[in-house]
Amino acid sequence: MKNIYKLIVTLLIVALFSGCAITGSTAKLVPNSSVESQKLFYVIQLKTDKRNLSEIIATTLQQKGFNAISGKYENRPQNVDVLVTYEDRWMWDISNYMIQLDMQFRDARDMYPFVAGETIRTSLARKTSEGMILETIETMLEKMKEGK
Repeated sequence: MKNIYKLIVTLLIVALFSGCAITGSTAKLVPNSSVESQKLFYVIQLKTDKRNLSEIIATTLQQKGFNAISGKYENRPQNVDVLVTYEDRWMWDISNYMIQLDMQFRDARDMYPFVAGETIRTSLARKTSEGMILETIETMLEKMKEGK
């Protein structure tokens, strides 16, 4: 009987500390696309964005050397070259965290996406919003370098 309790306790400990950490960051590119000639990026703020992700995306693009601003779609300037769209998904596991971020760079004239990125991180591999945004943008820019 004593061995059964030890086995049960051991199995519970193993189950408690073993988990599944899924991470992935991918990008898809329309051939012959480039952001080098693009002057102004405009990050379209989602109506449901209460975490200022559009501003964080614009700031991250600025840190990467791009001229980027954010705001509502209807307030976009006329001289915008690239519209940046995104969709964030959140989960609860002890605390709220971003599990997935999808982002697209779109031609401002016709809204056609020329590069799309996606980052997924489950609870055990979670990053901050800033970290998820940076990882997604870096993956998209790397894909564009490869596509040259």
